[in-house]
Amino acid sequence: MKIKKFVLGSLLVYSNILMAKQPEKIDGQANVETLADGNVRDGVPDAKTLKSLVERTKKNMIPLSSGTFQMGDWGALVNAGQLPYDGSPDSKPLHDVSLTGFAMSKFPVTYAEFDLFVAAMGLPRVNQSTFYLRFRKSNNPVGVSWQGAKDYCQWIGKLSGLPVDLPTEAQWEYAARSKGKRYLYPTDDGTRDDGRNVPSYEQKKAAGGLVEVGKFPPNPAGFHDFGAGTHEWTNDWYAADYYEKSPRDNPKGPNEGPGKVVRGDFGNIQMTFQRWYRPVEEETGTWTLRSTTRGGPKREIPYTKYSATSENAFRCVVNQSGPIR
Repeated sequence: MKIKKFVLGSLLVYSNILMAKQPEKIDGQANVETLADGNVRDGVPDAKTLKSLVERTKKNMIPLSSGTFQMGDWGALVNAGQLPYDGSPDSKPLHDVSLTGFAMSKFPVTYAEFDLFVAAMGLPRVNQSTFYLRFRKSNNPVGVSWQGAKDYCQWIGKLSGLPVDLPTEAQWEYAARSKGKRYLYPTDDGTRDDGRNVPSYEQKKAAGGLVEVGKFPPNPAGFHDFGAGTHEWTNDWYAADYYEKSPRDNPKGPNEGPGKVVRGDFGNIQMTFQRWYRPVEEETGTWTLRSTTRGGPKREIPYTKYSATSENAFRCVVNQSGPIR
């Protein structure tokens, strides 16, 4: 395979989960059900809880005005010998893209937020294997399949009455580059400074592999975590030669491809224009889950819908111009 690049307890409990700056956990709450297959499912959230989620989501949306920028690798314009920054041809040619105004979330969607979604759908939590439980902290970016990311954004759209979706690849790059500026990295100053504006290996290890959202400075447009240990889903199918035929206005990617474009961090923070893809198929099979009894046996439990590797993060966009109300 080519790789290029959610418990209804009291209202107070979930207000804490949703509104606290850095909540510590989502386990140990009321109305948690352990299913016959070993997976855990949370109680359906009430209307007030969902309203809090919608309000928080809208508050975290950063509007970006309409604009035109040069999408892709601009290295040949600024480097000696007209050398590109990226050796891959899929980030070329550099081409003009004009985008209609939209708003994007300043943070990736977290486990606390996504757990509300699957609970509202009557589904068990994602990522319950022994290995992935260490990443399941409320304020960590949730890792899900492309369909999980897509369904969450559209669900928030229905709750809010807003046109919410996954970002297109062009919208992602425009936001990561703070409205299309020539920033090599999606950080506060366009540079990479491990431990200060992106997590260092030691910081990720100390945090259990993933760092909570909002731990590092935003880029100049106000967005956090584009390069904080995860890559992010976009709406677009991938094609290596898409830039050669991409329309200027609001490109949405080809009609099909081997997978969906992901951007951001793929094992290491990548430059703002670099591209990869991941397959969209849902994983099937079983995970290992350790017994809750000390020294108890391991159990095999079925994969839950939308589960995926911890690095498959995402954020949503509102496809309308101006402030979000």
